[in-house]
Amino acid sequence: MILFVYAVLVFLVLRFCVTLFNFLSNPKLGYYSKHFSDKVSIIVLASTVKHDVENLLTSISEQEYEHTEVFVQRQESISELVNQTTGKYLLFLSPGTTVHFGLINNLMYRMKVFNLAVLSLIPTYKASSFMGNCIYPLNDFLLLNLLPLRLVRLSALSAFTAGSNDCIFFDAAIYKQYRWHEKLHPKALEAAEIVKLVKQQQLKAEVLLANKFVYHTVDVKDTASFSMRLLMNFSNSSLAALMYLMLVVVGPVVVSFDFNPVLIVLPIGLIFLSRVMIAFLTAQNPLLQVLLHPLQMLLLFGLLLKEIWERIAVSIKLKK
Repeated sequence: MILFVYAVLVFLVLRFCVTLFNFLSNPKLGYYSKHFSDKVSIIVLASTVKHDVENLLTSISEQEYEHTEVFVQRQESISELVNQTTGKYLLFLSPGTTVHFGLINNLMYRMKVFNLAVLSLIPTYKASSFMGNCIYPLNDFLLLNLLPLRLVRLSALSAFTAGSNDCIFFDAAIYKQYRWHEKLHPKALEAAEIVKLVKQQQLKAEVLLANKFVYHTVDVKDTASFSMRLLMNFSNSSLAALMYLMLVVVGPVVVSFDFNPVLIVLPIGLIFLSRVMIAFLTAQNPLLQVLLHPLQMLLLFGLLLKEIWERIAVSIKLKK
């Protein structure tokens, strides 16, 4: 038991160090006061919700950047839409997102300065319901707890990989040369997998927090796809996710019952500081995130176990 307690504490300290690195390195898209005139082709990915697409198109029309063309995916594949584009850059946006003033100029500045092939933004989440505020910060919590986000660009190792399908910006010439989507799913983008492929081909990729330049309005009804997104933080490894749950959810409970009460201050303090730093990075309410932490860990436990069980059930059926 004592070895398990030590493992929990060591893992907690390591996670805190990753969060502290992210907080100090501040991996956000900045406002750079630069203006460009290169043509950008914007592709709005398919959606069954008309309202989401309309809100996104309205926010695009309100951008100060005028050198754009917009395509809305319906039945076409990504490849068919890309073939119609004439821009120097490609910007893929998912329905449910809205973009804000300065986004395109700031994306282009990062692309040019760091010679990037792809830049993906993790959007700022908007949740209007209590359950939305409980569930959707979990993805940011996992990402900033497990991955030093700056290392996606600074390290050539493909292990440092992340991405969001909500906002992906490509150099059009490089994208059309490699056509990464055709190696994955012809009608959808998998940002994290594309970032991994880009790095494997010795090209440069970057993943940043959107810093309020891109918002995503979340729907609590879509918990199935969100559970899949949570598991992607573990490279879709069920074993890694289970180990994480043991150390992060079960571990602190065991420590609270079987450990010196004086030393419980350490995990409580590290958890508190981690939640506050992540909340500031992702434009969430720090106090609310601290108060909701116990409930969020229970939801994380349930969502990941549900996704893992469904994958096991599917694999069993395929073997029969």
